[in-house]
Amino acid sequence: MYHFSKKLPVTFEEAIPLVKTALQQEGLGVLTEIDVQAAFQKKLDRSFHRYLILGACHPHVAYDMLQIDDKAGVMYPCNVVVQEHTDGVVEVSAVDPLVMFLMVHSPQAKEIALKASAMMQRVIASLPSREG
Repeated sequence: MYHFSKKLPVTFEEAIPLVKTALQQEGLGVLTEIDVQAAFQKKLDRSFHRYLILGACHPHVAYDMLQIDDKAGVMYPCNVVVQEHTDGVVEVSAVDPLVMFLMVHSPQAKEIALKASAMMQRVIASLPSREG
């Protein structure tokens, strides 16, 4: 699987600060925010459900990976999606950094990616879980 996901028992608006706080607790900062719903409406004049992409980055992980391969930056930031499905269920999904960094062929890169993957798993695990 290329992502970690969890459905939350909160509204879309409530989920965003929860996700940002969970990221901060793992030392990740949000570098970018893309409102996909607004972008599709503006650029394509098409409707889409609420879908926010947060571009998260851990400075030490980024720095260490770039020390190994200066092209690794093409895979930054690590995306985290907050979306509200058509049935109103809010889901958070985060890319698995291990899958992302498999292209960097180095034992040190794999070690860094494993650490980043564990961080992202903790972010998702720390969020409240929707029953059922």
